[in-house]
Order: sequence, then structure tokens, then C-alpha cells
Amino acid sequence: MRNRSIKKQLWLNSKENELLKNKCMKAGISESAFFRLLINNTEIKEKPDENFYKILNDLRGVAVNINQLARVANSYQYVDDNKYYPLANKVNNMVDDLQKFYLTPTKKE
Repeated sequence: MRNRSIKKQLWLNSKENELLKNKCMKAGISESAFFRLLINNTEIKEKPDENFYKILNDLRGVAVNINQLARVANSYQYVDDNKYYPLANKVNNMVDDLQKFYLTPTKKE
């Protein structure tokens, strides 16, 4: 069942239509999602380039490797908690911060 049951239509000239399409393409969202974000006073961010996603995936890979090393070290009863947990948390926080800054829509003030 649909979440939204009210249909709205609007008229644009060719310049406005092109501007709308370009903004939606840059943000990587549909036109209807664009209008919903505007109505909810949410900042619309441009979709990051491919380099951003490569860096994000590399960071995730580092985090996975750190966790794998920790598991092995733990099985040998050799985990330096004072060094491991701050490093693992730092990497995870970096991933979260990147996602929040570049990908998560935020309310305008």
C-alpha cells in the first residue's frame, strides 16, 4: 500500500525543468524525493564522486582487518585493549562522520 496518497502536479517552463533535472541528477534522487526534501526543509546535498566511495570502502576494509586481527590476537590471549579499542573506534567514527557529512540529509535551520 502507498505511503503517500495525495498527488500534486505543477507546471514548469523549460529552464526550470532543466534546472530541476540537473539538481536531481547531481543529488542522485528522484524529482518527487527532491520536492519532499524541500518541503521538509532538508538540505539537499550533491552526491559525492566515485573517489569518496572508494575512500569509504577502503576505510571499511581497514576496520574489518583490525577486527580480524583482534579476533586472532584474542584467541592467543594477546589483545592490548588500550591500543585496539581506541583505534577501532577511531576508524568506525571516521566512517560514520564521512557518511553523515556527505550522505545524510540534514534539516536546515
